[in-house]
Amino acid sequence: MDYKMLVNRDNLLDEYYVPLNLVKTNTLYKDNVYLEEETFKNFELLKQKAKEYGYYIDIMSGYRDYKYQEKLFNELVGEKGYNYAYKYIAKPGSSEHQTGLAIDFVVYKDELCYKEHDVEDLEETKWVHENMHNFGFILRYPKDKEEVTKYSYEPWHIRYVGDIAAYLYRNNLTLEEYLRK
Repeated sequence: MDYKMLVNRDNLLDEYYVPLNLVKTNTLYKDNVYLEEETFKNFELLKQKAKEYGYYIDIMSGYRDYKYQEKLFNELVGEKGYNYAYKYIAKPGSSEHQTGLAIDFVVYKDELCYKEHDVEDLEETKWVHENMHNFGFILRYPKDKEEVTKYSYEPWHIRYVGDIAAYLYRNNLTLEEYLRK
């Protein structure tokens, strides 16, 4: 598995792409969430470390096939229009979720589940952002890199890149910037 694979609006996956080593996760958020095996193992390590600090994180979304991404995109187009949908959700074939390497995480706190923008200012999210590189993850769509990634800031969307994560973190680089070098 190429953990450095770049999937975005300019680097598309074909509609039949499915990672070979998908595993079912044990997320409490919802049933039938799958991830690439190494990604899941490392998220579990991150989750365990977070728990040591009293932080409870979990997986909201993992692998999505092309057809499911198409459905999500089209639903948002129907609700908010094409321009809004294009800005906030990946078109089918351009979603990292299709690789099985991307995770949208949630935070459980005070008997509530925080997701998407609700996690933005939580201390748990700050901890995840400061420590996930030790487990091979990067914040895929950082606030100050929207011009580079072409996606809005998503504090909940992390991506497994393996052993280059610490380098990217230390040098404040996106995957696009790293691969251009």
